[in-house]
Amino acid sequence: MADMKNNRIKHNIVCTQPDIENLLELTPEDFASATEEQKESFIQDRESISYWKDAWRRLKSNRVSMVALGVIIFLILFAFVGPSVMPYGYDQFNKGAENLYPWHYSLEDGEKLAEAQGSAEMRLELAFEEAAKEKGSDLTSIEKAKIKAQVNTSGLDEGKLRKELGIHKKLFGYSKSELLRKADGEKIFPHIFGTDKYGRDILVRTMIGTRVSMLVGLFAALLVLIIGAIYGSISGYAGGKVDAVMMRIVELIYSIPEMLVVLLLATALNQPLKDYMNSGVGGLRNFVGVLGPNLISMFVAFALLYWVTMARIIRGQILQLKEQEFVTAAKALGAKNSRIIKRHLLPNCIGQIVVTTCLQIPSAIFLESFLSYLGVGVSAPLTSLGSMASDALGGVQTYSYRLVIPAIILSVLILSFNLFGDGLRDALDPRLKK
Repeated sequence: MADMKNNRIKHNIVCTQPDIENLLELTPEDFASATEEQKESFIQDRESISYWKDAWRRLKSNRVSMVALGVIIFLILFAFVGPSVMPYGYDQFNKGAENLYPWHYSLEDGEKLAEAQGSAEMRLELAFEEAAKEKGSDLTSIEKAKIKAQVNTSGLDEGKLRKELGIHKKLFGYSKSELLRKADGEKIFPHIFGTDKYGRDILVRTMIGTRVSMLVGLFAALLVLIIGAIYGSISGYAGGKVDAVMMRIVELIYSIPEMLVVLLLATALNQPLKDYMNSGVGGLRNFVGVLGPNLISMFVAFALLYWVTMARIIRGQILQLKEQEFVTAAKALGAKNSRIIKRHLLPNCIGQIVVTTCLQIPSAIFLESFLSYLGVGVSAPLTSLGSMASDALGGVQTYSYRLVIPAIILSVLILSFNLFGDGLRDALDPRLKK
């Protein structure tokens, strides 16, 4: 046994002897810097890039996510740049342009329609005057209805009149007065999405509604990010009893019905916030007046309830990272716990933070739209996609486009954020490197 051990030692000495001799033969010239030719001849297997550049490279290879990002950028321009180039305001009443469809008539057809409707109205007025003279007093509403049924007033029915005259609607919507102004050579911007019952341009209102929904989603996601990151990092880093108590609180919040809390807050805060807005005291009065009690109650609900998922994700990452060597080194150098969390642990959770925040935005947009649809969202005259859909219910059979337009934009917006968030998660996960 001893002989075998001695033979192994001799073998190792023999094997390493040439290496020692080679080291002794090295000269200072062997440690000189490489020349430019030598550097150019050196071929790298893969270029050294940063974490974020590598994530961007992998995100660009995901076509679905890039298409979703393009749609998001388009909607951002649509919502924030579009209203500035439109000649109409989102709360501007355009008299005479009520209930316009997205398409309307040509100039000649518009003039024919206006003339035919005017003659029908004149026939009806003459019939009313003759009946009033015969009676010797004013007509009642019942008598006017009977006369209207006897007189040929088909010209007052726009649909029947269009069929009689052979008039077909053409893009885009104009009121009769706007058609006449166009006939005089004046340039009138069309109502591309039509108008509502007050004559307000639906395209501008859709732009503003998309802007409000985006801003609500963004601010709600940032609120969730701040509270969840702070709570989760403290719970994960402290560990032990502190972690156990904080997680029991999270589980308790999970059991609370979120929608019920939002509705209760909207009811409880409605009158106090209205009194504050009417009091005229305080610098935040205008800000509260713009948001309205319902929107403020929704933000309060986000601050109370919706951060728990973010807190759990951050806690799980902190529990893994706090046992790493760089945390031990920071403690040995005397770093405070707050500095370790802020400068070492949270930056290493940035991938999960970005992804969770991005996926929280569509959830907040959907909640705001749902509450506005129920009538407890944004306050008039401000509008959102949900409130537009709610307003369209009254004439959904006749003016279905008022419901379809905001519903399609809301669906595309939420779908784009979800697809982009999924692609971002895959790109930022180091375990999925390609």
